[in-house]
Amino acid sequence: MFLYLYIYGTAVCSHINPERVTVNKGDIVTFYLTNLERVEDETHGFTVDDYNVHASLEPGKTVALTFKADNEGVFPYYCTEFCSALHLEMMGYLMVKDPNKKYVSAQKLKMKSMSKEQLKAEYEKTVAVNSATDAVIQSVVKFLKENHYEKYPTVKNLVTDALDQYGKIKEQKAKSDEAVKAEDYEKAVLFENMIWQYMVKTADVGIRAKDLLVRKVATPQSPEAQAGERAFGEGGCSGCHVIGKVSSGPDLTGVLQRHENGEQWVKDFVMNPASKYKEPYVKGMIDYFNLRMLNQHMKDTNS
Repeated sequence: MFLYLYIYGTAVCSHINPERVTVNKGDIVTFYLTNLERVEDETHGFTVDDYNVHASLEPGKTVALTFKADNEGVFPYYCTEFCSALHLEMMGYLMVKDPNKKYVSAQKLKMKSMSKEQLKAEYEKTVAVNSATDAVIQSVVKFLKENHYEKYPTVKNLVTDALDQYGKIKEQKAKSDEAVKAEDYEKAVLFENMIWQYMVKTADVGIRAKDLLVRKVATPQSPEAQAGERAFGEGGCSGCHVIGKVSSGPDLTGVLQRHENGEQWVKDFVMNPASKYKEPYVKGMIDYFNLRMLNQHMKDTNS
């Protein structure tokens, strides 16, 4: 016997809620997904792996996707529009179960095998990571407040989104503290992991707000810098490069100082990456990242 199931979800950088959905094999599933972004150009995509369903969601819009869950297994669903540095975190899992089978959580099995001391150590390690993440968040908040983010509506909307995520932490922390008092470190670790998820999503949106605010208060870009930014976006460079930190490719900060006649070298590399694959510097980057610079077929008109 199958059921008609209706899943109501939301999408906001970098989070799809709910993150876990469980249905029975044969069920007819409809996802109603709403893009909660307040930023006008923050489009999200949505697809369920293996079920050939896809949608694009503009801010404030809702889409409906219907399919029959006829394959048993665990299938990721995720955003298909590059939306932020943590775009790859924007995903969840659909579990399609055979109602005649019994399933056991691998994570719970792992934690059941840990001693109380090991669980306590895992809890303390998770709390330390959360504290470090929160320190990043507070530094971003300080910058935003000092530069009067509230004067800029787009930045203010992002901050509101970030605070929505951060506001969910208090409830999870209370549950974690309660579990610790009961010396149930297994539960405490689970709650602290949930806190980390909310913190990462808060930090992601907060850093986007900070980057946007920097642009608002900084000296206006020159025409050349504006052209470079357009080319960076049109070439899909942000898929591998995050300015200011290492991502799936190297940080580009100071790239023009890394090579003699840097501007020409970078242009030649972007236009024809394969021409420099054998250079020692590039070969070292390829070996380190296990990834080659792709030819995006850029033209002089992109600059």
